[in-house]
Amino acid sequence: MSFIGQADVNIDKKSRLAIPAKFRSVLEKKNIGPAWVCVPRGEKLWLFPEVSFDELASPWGGSLIPDEVTEKFLDSVFGSAEKVEMDATGRVTLFKKHLVMTGLSGEVTVSGANTHIVIHDRAVWQEEEPERTAQLPMLIAKLNARQAHG
Repeated sequence: MSFIGQADVNIDKKSRLAIPAKFRSVLEKKNIGPAWVCVPRGEKLWLFPEVSFDELASPWGGSLIPDEVTEKFLDSVFGSAEKVEMDATGRVTLFKKHLVMTGLSGEVTVSGANTHIVIHDRAVWQEEEPERTAQLPMLIAKLNARQAHG
């Protein structure tokens, strides 16, 4: 299951986001069910299908007393995560606290990020597009170097 591409949508006055059809079809085809929304970096929301979230989250819960960095990570990511369900029309209701934390409202861009979708402020997403494109060769080189070193 991969989420690929992007779409412009709106968050309505009731904090509902219509999942774009290209992403909704992935969710429906796999009969995924609920999803988790979290705020990993503060300015955007990440929406993970529950099955992906559980799989990706499992390595983080392996210690009774984690080191301080892991503890802060767990508090931030898992402490702010909330479960959402897509309604019959393909919408999810986002939590007010997430919208306040990220400053998201109105016009957003939803982008695919392989295992999840990301909800960005549309103006910021569009403004940062040239920089993202320019950085791509450097990012590919860094990822290739990381893979080469195991």
